[in-house]
Amino acid sequence: MPCVAMRSTVCSMPGRGGAMRVDAVDLLLHPVDVVIVGIAVTAIAVGTDARVAAALAGPITAIVWLAVFVFVAELAIKASRPLRAGQAMRWLATPECWVDIVSVLVVPGALLAGASMETAQLFALIWVLRLARHTVGFALLGRVVRNAAEPLVSVAVFFVIVLIAAATLAYLAEGEGQPEQFGSIPRALWWAIVTLSTTGYGDATPVTLAGRMLAGTTMVCGIGVFALWAGIVASGFGEELRRRDFLRTWALVARVPLFRGVGADAIAAVAHCLRRRDVMTGQVVMRRGQPGEAMYFIVDGAVEVRLAATTLPLGAGAFFGEMALMGDGTRTATVVASEPTTLLELDVADFRRLGVERPELMAAIAAEAARRKDSG
Repeated sequence: MPCVAMRSTVCSMPGRGGAMRVDAVDLLLHPVDVVIVGIAVTAIAVGTDARVAAALAGPITAIVWLAVFVFVAELAIKASRPLRAGQAMRWLATPECWVDIVSVLVVPGALLAGASMETAQLFALIWVLRLARHTVGFALLGRVVRNAAEPLVSVAVFFVIVLIAAATLAYLAEGEGQPEQFGSIPRALWWAIVTLSTTGYGDATPVTLAGRMLAGTTMVCGIGVFALWAGIVASGFGEELRRRDFLRTWALVARVPLFRGVGADAIAAVAHCLRRRDVMTGQVVMRRGQPGEAMYFIVDGAVEVRLAATTLPLGAGAFFGEMALMGDGTRTATVVASEPTTLLELDVADFRRLGVERPELMAAIAAEAARRKDSG
């Protein structure tokens, strides 16, 4: 990825203080949305049982209308932001917007079209789509499918070729003996699909030697096809997860003052090695006397470095723990988080590798450590 493009991507990512940050309203709406959808969908599904519907029709209807009311309130809150920012058309072009709108209109729309309340409630099962926004997996999967479209289509073409070939050969081998199941290629296609998917319902079974050999070969081909699909998607999914984590780490690394002047290539090298660590107030990050296995960079928050004779506060942009890695390997201080803090952890193996590959980084760390030590 070119460094300029990478910087552009990082700048557009959500972050603290950014225009796209998640605020308190979002943090409240997300769990409310999940709970309401879960309760409403469960009530509607259970209500399809005649005995439950007869006993609980009123409460189920009340739950449905409560969900509609909550969705209307959520839609109003979410619509107010782009309207105030003059971005209404951009918001209307998002899938999330239309999921919200359809969620609000589906039950009243079905009733206005003449459906009964019981039928209108079934349309409300579309509310499960609201859950997709609360997991990054769906967005990642969409990117995986787009990026891997060519190999996925190639495997699909291979599947169609095997399907038609299996149906044709089954028609030739079994058509005369079992005309109801294999009397034509379209009829044999059902058997071919079931066999390729290794489902094997048993409603159509070859009886000739050639037919059984064909069935075994078709099953093996089916396993291979689905294994290819699964492998392509799994590989792409893992790559997207690594890319997302790398960009998040890049954004955090770029905010550390020490790395601002070392260049994009060096930041990229560091970003591959660092791991994010979130600590709560009062949590001990490292203890004096223990072996040093990592150093830490403070992205947000603050810590206290408790030395033998004094306590030093460190805030965002500072780092600590490097003395043990550069010296005899023993911690000389205890570090405790004084507030919720986001750290980037660089373990000793990566520290030493970067010292060889990126000596300018190690020089910057050593210079800052010496300056901080001299200043007391």
